[in-house]
Amino acid sequence: MNRFLYSILLVCCVLCSCGGADTKPAEPKKQRPTHYARNLKNQVRIYAYDVYGSKIADGIGTYIDGDIVVTPMDWIKGAFKANVTPLDSKTTYPVYGYVAYDIDDNLVALRIGLRSKELNPLDTASLAQGDTLYSIDSKQKKTLKTTHIYNGSGIASAVPAGTALFDLDGNIRAIAAGGTQQIGSQLVDKIAHRLSGGHQNLYELRLKTNKQYPSYKQIKGFRIVTTKGNITIRLLNETPEYRDNFIKLVCDDFYDSLLVHRVLQDYLIQTGAADSKYAKADDIVGWQGPGYTLPMQIVNGLFHKRGMVAASKLPSDRNKNNRSDGSQFFIVAGRKFTQKELDDIEKEYDKKFSAAQRAAYTTVGGAPYLDGDYTIFAEVTSGMDVVDRIAAVKLNGDRPVTDIRVKDIEIIK
Repeated sequence: MNRFLYSILLVCCVLCSCGGADTKPAEPKKQRPTHYARNLKNQVRIYAYDVYGSKIADGIGTYIDGDIVVTPMDWIKGAFKANVTPLDSKTTYPVYGYVAYDIDDNLVALRIGLRSKELNPLDTASLAQGDTLYSIDSKQKKTLKTTHIYNGSGIASAVPAGTALFDLDGNIRAIAAGGTQQIGSQLVDKIAHRLSGGHQNLYELRLKTNKQYPSYKQIKGFRIVTTKGNITIRLLNETPEYRDNFIKLVCDDFYDSLLVHRVLQDYLIQTGAADSKYAKADDIVGWQGPGYTLPMQIVNGLFHKRGMVAASKLPSDRNKNNRSDGSQFFIVAGRKFTQKELDDIEKEYDKKFSAAQRAAYTTVGGAPYLDGDYTIFAEVTSGMDVVDRIAAVKLNGDRPVTDIRVKDIEIIK
């Protein structure tokens, strides 16, 4: 009897040790990133504005020092000013300027009007394929999302530029460079050792480049390729700042696909507005340039005869310093004027036309009303028939009903 009971007990013990058919092994607890509150406080959203006060972009900045945040340089370059809002607050603080930058590493360090009380440490160990980092979703604010690193560099899912990428201990391992790119913590640490005591005007970043642009001496002219035909121009050396600025914009492909967004019938055609590239038919365009302006430069002997090219500018109520837009320009189509008409313009606009101006306006034509108010920096050498065709198109207000685009501007050497 005792042996029988013993056998029954032995069988039960064996079954219990096997866990039975329905018993599952306990799952390991999921690891969660730590220091969430600190991670949230050590990032700010940066809003960048152009010289006209229009927002041009926004991204994230990550603290690396008391009042210093880093962000990718490319998205904020060209901004006239910026401000920041902490991810855990709605209060706005100014960006005073930049304290260090590196074009090759695509990083800029900005001094802002808010200090961090506790910084996240940098972990400068190299990232490896398959590493998992974490970032805060700035829209949800309380959501952590996993960001996988592949091939030791790329991010598997897009993260806003400047967003910090943390490990499980809250150490910064990288910051997002926009899209699926990232900037390693080694480069962040490198710029952290170059911080200066003061700061420079944010607007000056627009001039920082490693790119080599051709000299004006190597360039004979430019071919403006439009959907209506080609217009060839040559730059004038009398306005060198505008000349060199135009060369830079063309080399940077700034004008590609922009609209001829403004036409004054048989008078002038205008292009170069950054907000026209993806504009829909009912969009109001023509208010954005490259994010900077240029000082007016009126040169004696240069006037608005037919075929001259001049820099546009905003109306006086939005342009108190009377500066030219950095990219927008117009080409004069114009008409011929009589001597009597020129006399009347002199009286009405308080102008005085030279003999050369009167000869040109009565024989070639132009826009005498504009003399002394705009900077002339180029002239058309061929393609005025294309200018005339564009200047005669059907309009909705002053914008062509059918879009006319600058497909490309080619350098003629």
